[in-house]
Amino acid sequence: MALHALGWSPRFAQHIKNDTEALHRRPVRVIAQHRHTLVVHDGANEIELPALGKWFRDKQSTQPTVGDWLLFHQQDVSRTRILPRESEIQRLVKARRTAQVIAANVDLLLVVISCNDDFSESKLERYLALAEASDVEAHVVFSKMDLNPSYTQIVERAKPLLFDIDCTAVNCLDVVTLGTIRQLFTSQITGLVVGSSGVGKSTLTNTLVGESVQKTQQTRSKDEKGRHTTSARRLVQIPTGGLIIDVPGIRELALTGVAESLPRTFPDIEALAHECEYRDCAHEQEPNCRVRTAVQEGDLDARRLTNYKRVRIQLSPAFSHAPKEIEV
Repeated sequence: MALHALGWSPRFAQHIKNDTEALHRRPVRVIAQHRHTLVVHDGANEIELPALGKWFRDKQSTQPTVGDWLLFHQQDVSRTRILPRESEIQRLVKARRTAQVIAANVDLLLVVISCNDDFSESKLERYLALAEASDVEAHVVFSKMDLNPSYTQIVERAKPLLFDIDCTAVNCLDVVTLGTIRQLFTSQITGLVVGSSGVGKSTLTNTLVGESVQKTQQTRSKDEKGRHTTSARRLVQIPTGGLIIDVPGIRELALTGVAESLPRTFPDIEALAHECEYRDCAHEQEPNCRVRTAVQEGDLDARRLTNYKRVRIQLSPAFSHAPKEIEV
């Protein structure tokens, strides 16, 4: 596998163009992460590195993760360094109250939503906000269409929330229904699959790759809920082009990061907010709040406004509240 097939591009090469130290190191990409080791690939071979270096003593958000590009120093592994990231997908770790980078250098976020009673508008909005705050393109995948004859009802419920974001309904076991998804993965595109446990993320990954790179389990028949199977993050190549990262199901999506506004996820509310009397209107008790008026007149769903406020609390520096964990 050539280096460019791992996603190496002129953007990353630019970082080492005038770096004399880079002459003694070679670019490698982190393709898997374990408790005490990293697995990296140099375009020809996989290399297992011990978890050494100052980054492992630093905060989690600056530690190497799947998708990172490193300059590997073969004689002294501890002198290996991380190249600047083009993007990073973060969440808040509840126990430590710190940010964790789920994956780095991601171009596409595949948000997998199961076509069953587990569907939640607020959950979908938070995943879309995750993509927007990370400056990554999102595509919504409605999985398990084959298990629900009325799956189009779920899709229709979601469409008013998507605006310009594309979506596709699929059977994750059927390669034919994944044609649109496969076309998103042109060469050098890295996609990250996110969603709740058991929605079919690993099955989707396996079908795209053409082999079982992640374990899967059947959905529980009593409640149609999935079972958590993926326990590690791994970046794998799709034979037709691109790369994909599957991650364990997220039980709690506590957003972290900074986003002054969310025009892709909440364009309707953002547009209404421009008509409020106060520029920094929190849409609570302020007079002449256009957003609250829209709710009162039935033009805006109160649930959507509540979720918008929660997301903004987590992402916007304009809010001084501490981040809150929100179950998904």
